Amino acid sequence: MREDIAKLKAENERLSRIAETDWLTGLYNRGAVEKRVNQSLAKTGTGIMLVFDVDYFRQVNTRCGHITGDHTLQEIARILRVMVLPRDIVARIGGDEFVIFMPVNRDSHFAQERSQQIKNRLAAISLPDDAVMLSVSAGWAVAEENDNYQSVFERADRILLTAKQKWDEGETEKSCPANNGIEMDIKQIREELSEHDLIKGAYCQDYETFKGIYRFMERRLHRTKSNVYIILFTLTNGEGDLTSLADREAGMGYLKDRIQGCLRSADVFTQYSSGQFLVMVSDVTCELAEMIAERIETAFYKDQKRGTEDLLLHHCYPLTPVRPAITVRQENA
Repeated sequence: MREDIAKLKAENERLSRIAETDWLTGLYNRGAVEKRVNQSLAKTGTGIMLVFDVDYFRQVNTRCGHITGDHTLQEIARILRVMVLPRDIVARIGGDEFVIFMPVNRDSHFAQERSQQIKNRLAAISLPDDAVMLSVSAGWAVAEENDNYQSVFERADRILLTAKQKWDEGETEKSCPANNGIEMDIKQIREELSEHDLIKGAYCQDYETFKGIYRFMERRLHRTKSNVYIILFTLTNGEGDLTSLADREAGMGYLKDRIQGCLRSADVFTQYSSGQFLVMVSDVTCELAEMIAERIETAFYKDQKRGTEDLLLHHCYPLTPVRPAITVRQENA
């Protein structure tokens, strides 16, 4: 019973943290910061609030891409965390708007000076496009008697809006092609997803990834006429049973190298069990799939120094298009 109660309590705490957390930055969200600031003010009645807003953040998304925009917000959050004390409350309350509440008894001079220090640090964040400079406007307020989150925030926000108006008077938002940011996103996606150091031979995958590729190819065969074959290699002893664990580990390591070296770079394979590999070859005939399997077997047996009586078996079967679930249900009706 106690264990169940402890598990339930831990789960409730986990769900509570999720409900209070901004999904992108990991900071408190709007509801959580209001709740915690109100609790702090009710307890001590003192504190200062700093509010930060990125000027023309749309330019970052438009010129550098939305992925860079998200990374910039995450970097802002990281910097805010390291520039405050553990007791301070940091939150993202809007798209590019952040709040810090410090439960300290300090004056407006301290609040203004601290906000300027943080502004200067955030302005040093570098962006891929040198033509875009990160600029942040700040507001601040000192808690007064009978204040709550909303009243302190409104005073800080008024100073923030005044600062943004002054910044706007000296700056003009530069127009740029609407698709420029999308092009930057595509460029970054290509960089992240592309394989830069292409290994020789086939690509060895973990089993779950191989299963995903398998199912993707099943679907793809509905729209293409290509042939895909699966080859199962099984490592046994001379009597058709599994070898000893030590021999099996050595043999499987050797077999993996032979498979990787004999296949094409577009083929994939995975270890299916302690004594088996699965191979997927595409755009081949049944005869060619058998030739590939025999080539791997030949390479496996070629090394006479292994000194074992391992027997390598292989079985091939063609991949067929997966049948839509609705068709299966109709046939079973």
